[in-house]
Amino acid sequence: MSRTRPPDTSSRSADAPSQAASVAPRSAPATLTAPYRLSFWRAEFIDRETEQRYRGHVEASVAVYVSRALVVWGVLWLFFGLSDYYQFGMSFMLGCAWAVRIGLFCALFGAAILVRRRPALATSGLIMTPAMLLGITSFFGLYFVSPDEHIRWLAAVTMALIIELFVLFPNRVVYTVGVAGYTIVGTLVCVALNISETAPLRMLILAELLLIPAVSGWFAAQRFETTRRREFMALEQAEAEIDRRTALEIQLQKQARTDPLTGAGNRRAYADAAEREMAVSRASGRALSFVMLDLDHFKRVNDTYGHATGDAALVATANLCRDILGARDIFGRLGGEEFLIILPGTDHAQACAVAETIRARLARRGIVDAAPGLRLTATLAVTELEPDDQTVDDVLRRADAILYAGKNAGRDRVQAAEHVPLRPAATV
Repeated sequence: MSRTRPPDTSSRSADAPSQAASVAPRSAPATLTAPYRLSFWRAEFIDRETEQRYRGHVEASVAVYVSRALVVWGVLWLFFGLSDYYQFGMSFMLGCAWAVRIGLFCALFGAAILVRRRPALATSGLIMTPAMLLGITSFFGLYFVSPDEHIRWLAAVTMALIIELFVLFPNRVVYTVGVAGYTIVGTLVCVALNISETAPLRMLILAELLLIPAVSGWFAAQRFETTRRREFMALEQAEAEIDRRTALEIQLQKQARTDPLTGAGNRRAYADAAEREMAVSRASGRALSFVMLDLDHFKRVNDTYGHATGDAALVATANLCRDILGARDIFGRLGGEEFLIILPGTDHAQACAVAETIRARLARRGIVDAAPGLRLTATLAVTELEPDDQTVDDVLRRADAILYAGKNAGRDRVQAAEHVPLRPAATV
């Protein structure tokens, strides 16, 4: 049975029980199952999903650092080009050397701009690794244009360069290891091709000297990357614990205001909601009705079918009421087999119509799944807010008296009393 209500302009508390739009607590987050085990050699999470979350977490800050490192690298590469004039003088080779330097600077500067626009490239290694290879390859060219006495100096500079690959240029450790290996092999080849006397023992010593910064740099990078990922792991676990506790707190707050069997609001919930709606009704003159529902002969249901069926009957009754009531209607359990319905914006006649709909549907057979043959009936008392009502207890006492009259009149009925119109508060 439909009913028309005046526009509702009052606010409604989120914790008030509602049959159609109940506020459900946020579900507790699932227990973190993604493995946080780290690969010792790669210094990354073994689980790809966890590694991707970590990269997404740090990509913004890493992108800024990578772009700056690329620009600084390019500027230093140009700055050290001043030594080319000392080595080549004003010659064709000087022009070639500066062409290479300018080309590398442009490539590094372009890579820095690309990283700023696409931060994910900073943590994937797809920018820094090619930049490293390009820079190292350009450096190899110096071996072919330098005299023998400078080649030994270049080999020493290469050792410092290998350390810088691990420490100064952020990249995935596994890729940096590959670049360092390329640097070592390339240096040995360049030295062998450009020094006339390359005894095997000297080449072996040079290889060992180049391995020292590579191994040391790998240990430093491995420790740094492992530490950052452990910090990320701790952060994720802390956030998960906060979410879990927040969800638990919300759940406890809901339980403190909800009847555990039927899901209806308990006394604390419906009393708070009633007092609030009563204040709104007095201030605005908007109608406010109350319906008290009591299942008939409920003790007989428990004695005949058992308490489990009795509980199922209470749950079925609560579900039926919620199906009929509107989003702003407030539904609570008084205790035992008694329920209270608060109908904001509903006058006496409309409330009687709502109560009759509930009574008629409840009386149908088969409402309780546990006992298909069980026929439930209820007596419902309807009353509207009166001028003399100070608290919700005043309303409940009057509704209880009306309900008692309905029981004496034969049960399975909607009982109502004469209504005294409520005068709206005077407008100031």
